[in-house]
Amino acid sequence: MVDNVSPRLENLTISKLKRIAQEYSLDISSCKHKKDFLVVVIAANLTGEQVDRALGKSEEQSVHQQSEEERLENEIEEIAEKSSKISELPKQQNIDVERNIDQTLLMRPSFFEVDSQIETAWTRMMMGDYQEVLKMSQDARTKMLDRFSSFQLYTAALSIRAAESILSDLTKAQGKPIDHRIKTALAEAKNAFIEGSPRRREETLEELEKLAANAYEAFFKGSISAAAELRTMLADYESFGTQVSESCRILDIAEEARQAYNISEYGTLVTQAREMAEKAKLVRAKEIEETLGFVKAALEEAREVGATPSMGEKELEQAKEALEKQAFKKAIDLLSAIEKTADQAHLERMRDNSVRTRQVDKITSTIENMGPALEEAASYGLEVQQGLLFVRSAQTALNGKDFVAAAKYTRRLKQVSGHVKSDLDNKRIELGVAKKVEGAKCGKCGEEELYAHPDGIQKCNRCGHSFTIAHAIEQQGQSTDMNPIEKPVSSSRNDTQKSPSEENNRERRTLTNILKR
Repeated sequence: MVDNVSPRLENLTISKLKRIAQEYSLDISSCKHKKDFLVVVIAANLTGEQVDRALGKSEEQSVHQQSEEERLENEIEEIAEKSSKISELPKQQNIDVERNIDQTLLMRPSFFEVDSQIETAWTRMMMGDYQEVLKMSQDARTKMLDRFSSFQLYTAALSIRAAESILSDLTKAQGKPIDHRIKTALAEAKNAFIEGSPRRREETLEELEKLAANAYEAFFKGSISAAAELRTMLADYESFGTQVSESCRILDIAEEARQAYNISEYGTLVTQAREMAEKAKLVRAKEIEETLGFVKAALEEAREVGATPSMGEKELEQAKEALEKQAFKKAIDLLSAIEKTADQAHLERMRDNSVRTRQVDKITSTIENMGPALEEAASYGLEVQQGLLFVRSAQTALNGKDFVAAAKYTRRLKQVSGHVKSDLDNKRIELGVAKKVEGAKCGKCGEEELYAHPDGIQKCNRCGHSFTIAHAIEQQGQSTDMNPIEKPVSSSRNDTQKSPSEENNRERRTLTNILKR
């Protein structure tokens, strides 16, 4: 056989060695392991051309060009192809094997005594004491055989325990059970450790060591690749403002665990870093979504004062679509450009004193109207933190004479806090802060749903119609032709035919009775 054929055969899988043997009618009936097939094929003295004909040149070339990961997977398949009836040892038998392994690991063999005896025998040899050399050499050889037997058992126990630990850690790191074929290899190695012949023990142990080492290496290759991919992903997330510092810190800790060969901790930390990054991305996506509303408010405020921004609804819709497709960087760039053009156009209009005065009056009125209501709502435990944030931001911008920003904040304040007043009214009624005015009807809807609120306002809880008591008292001293604060609801046609003065007098009497109560 040509010399360079042997290494090529050693790189082939069992199935391909079988194909070659079948092609040239070689007897493989007694072959169980890859080395058995190799012996048969090599002994046939086949040439490289014969191997190529059996496999096909294209298939042979793919074997030499396969990647490192494919090689590892190939070797795992080779080990797993061996048929076996053992999948797992019975529970009691496994306990017995574990106990024997533990006992063997406590008896670590040493060759120091044999080495020392051989040195002494050599010294005797130099001195010419040949008879003593014979005795010492025989004794050393006997001890060496005994030590070597112990050494074989010790290293077998050590490998089984190491392989078992690796597979256990891989199970934890991957979050799923290990392949049943790996369990079978472990069970066979344990079984052979107690009951198998030395040859059988070495064969099963060799397969287990190879499988465990390959699984370990494959896991780390995949995990390192996943970690590198995660770092790239974190850099992308960071480009659109996502907070990824905590994920990066956990990845650094994971790298330390990998260098310490703590595969279980390494896998757990990489997974944790990924989950935290995904959560941070969701938070950032929510922030960008909030920015969408803020930029829209900027456009509306600019248009309200007569400005015409160069970018508008079209670009805003594009930003919204980019956000939906998770193209966050594009969405942020679009929103930033839209807000910038809107603010510039708005600022240009604010150079007009009358426009600026109206804008400041509106901002001030909104803050004075909404601020106290939000603070009271917060004291009752209502969720109004976002509204309060906009109140503070608007007030800060107003104090700093940044009227454009203050206008945007107040618009967003009205948008997110429009429901607060009705929620606050309901909460006041629920807590007894607002008292129902018994027997009084709403002048708008006619329902007996008037409540006296602590700010001097009576409000209908049905239709929202309200009026100020202090204002009503002040108007009682005016002429009788004053406009009524609360118009009564007509219950008959006769009511509609009454003169205006009669209606005014009736309204005044009703209001006076309410105040007396």
